[in-house]
Amino acid sequence: MKPTSILARAAALALVLGATAAPAAAQTEKVRILLDWGWLPYHASFFLAQERGYFKDAGVEAEIEQGRGSNTTAILVGQRSFDMGHLNITNAAAAIAKGVPLKVVAVYQHRTSASFVGIEGRVKLDGPDSLKGLRIGSTPGGSDGLSLSIFRRSNKIPDNALNVISLDASSKTAGLLTNQVDVVSGDSHAYQAIVRGAGHKPVVLELASYGVPLLGFGFATNETFLKEKPQAIKGVLAAAKRGFADAVADPEGACTLIRSKVQVAGNLAQCIDYMTGLQKLSQSPTDPNWGRSTDAEWEALVSTLRDVGEIKGNKPANTYYTNELVP
Repeated sequence: MKPTSILARAAALALVLGATAAPAAAQTEKVRILLDWGWLPYHASFFLAQERGYFKDAGVEAEIEQGRGSNTTAILVGQRSFDMGHLNITNAAAAIAKGVPLKVVAVYQHRTSASFVGIEGRVKLDGPDSLKGLRIGSTPGGSDGLSLSIFRRSNKIPDNALNVISLDASSKTAGLLTNQVDVVSGDSHAYQAIVRGAGHKPVVLELASYGVPLLGFGFATNETFLKEKPQAIKGVLAAAKRGFADAVADPEGACTLIRSKVQVAGNLAQCIDYMTGLQKLSQSPTDPNWGRSTDAEWEALVSTLRDVGEIKGNKPANTYYTNELVP
């Protein structure tokens, strides 16, 4: 696993990920993969796939780079700065609708983890109306702001009915724990782990339960790479699926591995909490339909994005995704 020179400290990551890599065989295909964000617990699956030779078994030499948000990943993969991206599929859909030459090749989180998260004893979350009067920490732009906009529209909540305080991701965490805000909007698995790690019990209102049909994580590739190297894409997905299965079977081992390779925020228990929280919201890698999408879920997603003005036009569902390369 050799980091590319784009977006990161290439030398440091080369030491971390490339030190033990064997020379690629002649038939091995090199694939540059950009993640959704900097190292997070669920990225342990990629380390497992590398450490246990799953990429090599699939005929792939994976060059994996940290990301800077799914929006950025979608654009860079579409521009061929990378061959594939692991990213939030809702962001990928928005990019495709705007003309980025991208295609989703696997979706393994079919239900968004976007939620409002608070601390038990401070707030009670039992429906959209329970948010009124609360101080809500939210990061504008990206998937956070988009999911909040869709939630408001789906539940007929006027913009001025909620007290939304704009905060960046790190400020949201501090704001919630120090009671500067009552709840935060974001991924439930991430903030629940943070709240529990601080010795509190989280309370959660999942947006998917209140009319927000967004998709979560998956993989996308640029259109040119899709045409030129379909077998390499199949190999990446097959190896990633095996890595995910190993992480589900042994989350402590997965967290121990990634923490031994790179810096991940929090302690081992928080890493396990974070990872297992996301796994509960994701399709099991042992499911024979792992990674496959349906026209119905894509039509719901695209229709929703169109309703809130995020995208225009009326492209058919198969413009956005293919199931042909899923293992």
